[in-house]
Amino acid sequence: MIGQHIAHYQILDILGQGGMGSVYKARDTQLDRIVAIKVLTPDKVANSERKIRFVQEAKAASALNHPNIVTIYDIGSADGVDFIVMEYIAGRTLEKAIPRDGLKPADVLKYGIQICDALARSHNAGIVHRDLKPGNIMVSDDGRIKLVDFGLAKLSDLHDATDADLTRPASPTTEEGSILGTVCYMSPEQAEARRTDARSDIFSFGAVLYEMATGHRAFLGRSKISTLAAILQGEPQPAAELHAGLPRDLTRVIERCLRKDPAWRYQSAADLKITLCDLQHDLESGAAQQAAAAVAAAPQSAALLRKRAIHWVPLLGLGLALGAAAAWLLMNGGSRSASYGPVMPLTTYAGVQSEPALSPDGKQVAFSWVGEHQDNFDIYVQMVETGSKLRLTTDPAQDRAPSWSPDGQRIAFVREDAVYLISALGGVERKLAQLPRHSLFASLTNPTSIAWSPDGRFLAINRAQDPGPSILVVSTESGEYNAVSKPPTGNYLENSPAFSPDGGTLAYLRARDTYARTVVLQEMNSDGTPRGREREITSYDRRIEQLAWQPDGKGLILAIRTMGERSGLFRILRSGELTPLGFDSGILIWPSLSRTGNRLAYQKREVDTNIYRMDGPGAEGGARPYEDCHVRMIVDSTAADREPALSPDGRRLAFTSDRLGYYEVYVADADGRQQGPVTHMGPTALGSPRWSPDSQTIVFDRYENGYSNIYTIGAEGGKPRRVTNDTFRDIRPSFSRDGQWIYFSSNRSGSMELWKIALEGGAPQQVTRDAGIEAFESADGQLYYTNGRGLWSRPVAGGDSKLVLEQNVFPVYALAGHSVYYGVHNPPALWVLRTDTGRKFEYVRFPREDFGLDGGTVFSVSADERTILFSRTDRTESSLMLVENFR
Repeated sequence: MIGQHIAHYQILDILGQGGMGSVYKARDTQLDRIVAIKVLTPDKVANSERKIRFVQEAKAASALNHPNIVTIYDIGSADGVDFIVMEYIAGRTLEKAIPRDGLKPADVLKYGIQICDALARSHNAGIVHRDLKPGNIMVSDDGRIKLVDFGLAKLSDLHDATDADLTRPASPTTEEGSILGTVCYMSPEQAEARRTDARSDIFSFGAVLYEMATGHRAFLGRSKISTLAAILQGEPQPAAELHAGLPRDLTRVIERCLRKDPAWRYQSAADLKITLCDLQHDLESGAAQQAAAAVAAAPQSAALLRKRAIHWVPLLGLGLALGAAAAWLLMNGGSRSASYGPVMPLTTYAGVQSEPALSPDGKQVAFSWVGEHQDNFDIYVQMVETGSKLRLTTDPAQDRAPSWSPDGQRIAFVREDAVYLISALGGVERKLAQLPRHSLFASLTNPTSIAWSPDGRFLAINRAQDPGPSILVVSTESGEYNAVSKPPTGNYLENSPAFSPDGGTLAYLRARDTYARTVVLQEMNSDGTPRGREREITSYDRRIEQLAWQPDGKGLILAIRTMGERSGLFRILRSGELTPLGFDSGILIWPSLSRTGNRLAYQKREVDTNIYRMDGPGAEGGARPYEDCHVRMIVDSTAADREPALSPDGRRLAFTSDRLGYYEVYVADADGRQQGPVTHMGPTALGSPRWSPDSQTIVFDRYENGYSNIYTIGAEGGKPRRVTNDTFRDIRPSFSRDGQWIYFSSNRSGSMELWKIALEGGAPQQVTRDAGIEAFESADGQLYYTNGRGLWSRPVAGGDSKLVLEQNVFPVYALAGHSVYYGVHNPPALWVLRTDTGRKFEYVRFPREDFGLDGGTVFSVSADERTILFSRTDRTESSLMLVENFR
């Protein structure tokens, strides 16, 4: 084809060939630029699946705008030839750039970071590459990486594809679920034709990283079958054995990427990129320190210096091993860094294992687990060394928050609204205290945590109660309790109490709202009463989940959530100095430290939340079986996609997602297509998107500077406009039906009440004085809202409130037409109340907990009541991790 034309593209040279077709260098005669043009060979056109895959590649890649992803210019067909036009990369494939003995560590990291950045962008857009290999990675002449060939890309609404080895020479068509991708770089789940997600690309990237570092393929058999067997069952030769100068920390990254179980790999390309960036920093710092040491030494000849320089690379492995713990010292001006030994799984049972509590000697761990049938949380104790476990409780109610007595003989735990004690060997439970009622919503947003005083006389426990949240100290003898904290009026929660090792200080968390939390220290008397004034040692700029004291009492370990669903572990000293521990990534919560034995345990969670559509009953319909509701997923990614809000005209969907590592507001078509962010406000928290009556504007709340404010933004994007600008907790906004007012909840009066503010601004006006949150105007002129006592309504024009439902439905309720839709949890079902007739009925009963109290908008109903959107957590798993030799 050299010299011929395809449309207005003149073919200049051939660049490569594969099973799908050929890639040529060409000139765009209209724009006078050099391009690459990929042509689907004529014999493949007859295969409709191949042609669909060809078009999919163009669409997948064109949806991504990133400096490390090839840019798609055009897709078309001319004279029976189907083609894709993309940017021309002057360079070579990574496959050809890797020498026989591998790249230098600095180049491995330089290229690896760029590949991770491209994968992170792809994954955030809901696209999994599924054919990552050196042949699909270009290295330009200036050293820039370009990710190409999205021919196997898995989009959010596609099943596993159907064409094996599309980038190899032609191969036969296979059935749905068949093995995809180039065999040597496949993940185990690809090799078994199982469902893949972004973590499959992480495995393939690990194989690429291995090859860059060693010059050898991680998995290579004599045949395709033997290669697949190696991927499923074998382990590659340790990279350090093939490249002696490879930094040890880099080999650990490769090993973690190549773990068979996706749950034990890096969970996101973004986190993996950060790890590689840290290694790059350590490598550069180590080289700089070596150079500085050489310069500072006694004068030596240039020849001797060159001779010594030869030995720097092998020494970098030792430098990294010593420098990993010291990196934060360098970056934080002398902060105490973490020192630790192996990090390993402590439990790997099916379902959720949570709230680990190490025994004082560190030899046992107590935890709450849903059990083998994943039906109920009970308390278990497991030996750390042998893994043998003992079930302590069997009550049908949920048993949570185990805590060891200082002598290691008893365990305290919570069941519903009471504290119980039980022997660590099992036996008869003793009910110690009946506590103030903890509402369902409070138990989810403010989970109970228990801590023993070192002398065993008291338990500290958090409760959400009137007149506000507080920390209680309970006598372990009498069961009597008293509040020891005095939160400011209107505060959101207080939780995670912990006595210092000497018993003289009680630490706990205090929150203004979901994301604005601080660590509080309160000196304590020996009789369990507070002494002096409390002290806040951090600002309200982080969402701190839990805390635990170090055995030496000099500081605490904190679990801190980012503005998405990820969280990490940090060390904070009494002075307030904060440093990350940095040994794991994902959702890390519930740290626990043993008093002796230098062990740290924590819970690692995996959560996948997506958005679904189902049929509604319509204005006149009644109950319907779940199977007849046509439930289907419309927003699917490995991130947290939640808070669906259907526009009043029924054409678009707004939701929040943490695909970028923090939440932004996204808009899509009502069926989930054409997804994209409309806000770009950076790493802070926002949520509660609600539509204006004309479907042109979205209102939402945003956390900033320790407070929350209300914003609006056009449905097409643009610059957000701040509506409130005060130091209060302004949350959960919604529009009035005429679009002139925005309702929101705020603690401006000292407690959470409903307020409204004119769309164009002005002074907010208080609406309720009996507690209120989550307000919506109905079609018949009523304003609905909730509080801890139930669902209420009052005339928009003014008047008395009346109780509509005597149950707390926040945040599981929505209005549509003359109906209130609300969720119940036992059993999980969606109910409807017709406000015009008073009829109340169960519309649909879910086969499992299809929507949950996650603190956000759980579902949305169309104006004609024929469509319901809801968010559902499809996967919630967690295991417990153990860190040895932690100091």
